[in-house]
Amino acid sequence: MAYSIKEGKDLVIKAGKILVESGLIARTWGNISARISDTQFVITPSGLAYENLTPDEIVVVNIEDCSYEGNIKPSSEKGIHADGYRLRKDVNFIIHTHQVMASAISIDGKSIEVYNEEFKKVLGEKVPCASYGMPSTKKLRKAVEKVISENKNSNVVLMKYHGTVCYGKDLEDGFNIAETLEKLSEDKFNKIFSEKEETISLLKDYGKSYRKGVKFVLNYEGKTEEYTVGEVKEEAPKVVKLHEAIYKHSKVNNIIHGKEKAILKVCREGHVLKPYLDDLAQIAGVNIKCLKDSEDNIKNIAKELKNKNAILIEGIGALCTGLTESEAEAVDMVLNKGCIADIYGSELNLSPLGSLDANIQRLIYVKKYSKQKDKEV
Repeated sequence: MAYSIKEGKDLVIKAGKILVESGLIARTWGNISARISDTQFVITPSGLAYENLTPDEIVVVNIEDCSYEGNIKPSSEKGIHADGYRLRKDVNFIIHTHQVMASAISIDGKSIEVYNEEFKKVLGEKVPCASYGMPSTKKLRKAVEKVISENKNSNVVLMKYHGTVCYGKDLEDGFNIAETLEKLSEDKFNKIFSEKEETISLLKDYGKSYRKGVKFVLNYEGKTEEYTVGEVKEEAPKVVKLHEAIYKHSKVNNIIHGKEKAILKVCREGHVLKPYLDDLAQIAGVNIKCLKDSEDNIKNIAKELKNKNAILIEGIGALCTGLTESEAEAVDMVLNKGCIADIYGSELNLSPLGSLDANIQRLIYVKKYSKQKDKEV
């Protein structure tokens, strides 16, 4: 069953909104497509915000050679989608996600055996894992193609250090696969990682703020105050001085306090957070330091955020920054996922993403992709 062009485009737009609302992706990470014939599919464009997509922005792509119609570029992962439709004639809807638990589990590079009979009906006998390749590269495409060719009874593929590709009969089936995989991945995480019984609580509120011309507006501990950058007094609370210092040292417009359980756990351990996942390196930065919570470290924290979008503060959580509020929230989202992957990787003594690959991806994101996305904000 192939969709009409109109139906396919409408479903891709609908799925994009579901992806964002469900937290299966951050920003425009991930992509969606629908088969419209034996030779073509429609797919999300490269770098445009999913919340406001129109049918004219959904791109028609040829399965055989990935050529496309019009001036709007399709997702850079169009080749992975084309291979899915070419190799799996029963597939009509493909979703590439960066969902939290499945992405974290992918870092060991191993297939997941599906033990639950209900899960098997949705996912197949196992969830294979493709070997690593940087996003949008021929290496990644070939790795995924190899896994699909060898596992035609599996409806989802993990991509090491990256995310998933879900192969559905239709939109509903695609999302059911993604949700079932997340449950399976969470079960595997909980079985392997035997967390000690402990209470991880937030000790301090480091607030949320946004730039307003030469001023910034800070909300913390239930209060909202406006301050002028460069005029905060020495006796002001440490939180106020910290936000001011960050606005002095970088061009960001938003700061939020990341305080999810995984972030709090990692920041208590005090080690540098190396990226186990592509999107953490891209969106937040490479080798995120954990600094002590002290007056003496205010400038050091601000300086670290000049070239990164996240910093861990020992016992406090993280500060996440962005040009927009949505960007800062995306940083918080991928940082939390990165901390979950760090907990999993540390327990199994796994190696993080290679330094060269991580730094290349951060450079590409900062110089190109984020600017492209923010044109739509």
